[in-house]
Amino acid sequence: MQKIFFIICICLNLASLHAFAEAKKIVKWVDSKGVTHYGDKLPTQENGRSNTEMNNHGVVIKKNIVLDQQAAVLDHQKEQEKLDQARRDKILLASYTNAQEIDLARDRNLETDQAALQTLTQQKQINTNRISRNNITAQQLKKANKPLPADLINDLKEAKLESENIDKQIKQRNANIVNTRKHYAEEKDRFIALKQNNLNALEPSSSSKAAFAMSVNATQ
Repeated sequence: MQKIFFIICICLNLASLHAFAEAKKIVKWVDSKGVTHYGDKLPTQENGRSNTEMNNHGVVIKKNIVLDQQAAVLDHQKEQEKLDQARRDKILLASYTNAQEIDLARDRNLETDQAALQTLTQQKQINTNRISRNNITAQQLKKANKPLPADLINDLKEAKLESENIDKQIKQRNANIVNTRKHYAEEKDRFIALKQNNLNALEPSSSSKAAFAMSVNATQ
């Protein structure tokens, strides 16, 4: 009895130690000089500074971001988004010389899904005819009070599964087509807008035109 009690106590102690280890957190922060620090808590002199709380496995459990630093983070994210957009715009302008080329690229990328969709539609029709024939045979056997052969039962099941599989593939191909059209429509709109912006930037402003006209008149 004492031995059992001793074992239970050891197990409880081990469980407590494990729980303590799991509960212990690590705090990570960056000081004013940009140096990263780790500790069990944020030092007094660093109060008000953004920090990250992690468990003893290094998994982030909480992020504490102060308001002014939150604004800085948002500004950084917006700036990064602008840079990413500028990079995408540069690639877009380098990829096409006119909007018609985008339509051609769209059509090329649609070919695979459209061809697959046509094949799947044919397969669906063949499988539908197969199911129809099997159902007619099954109904005739039932009317004659005859049991359905095992191969007919299996064929009915296989045809149903195949029909479901074909429907899933058709749905996916249709979704691909919609997404492809949407992608290239957005690229085309963006391309046209960028080209228009470039043209507007090249055109002299009304004030420049007026100044030029005045200078011409003055020389006459």
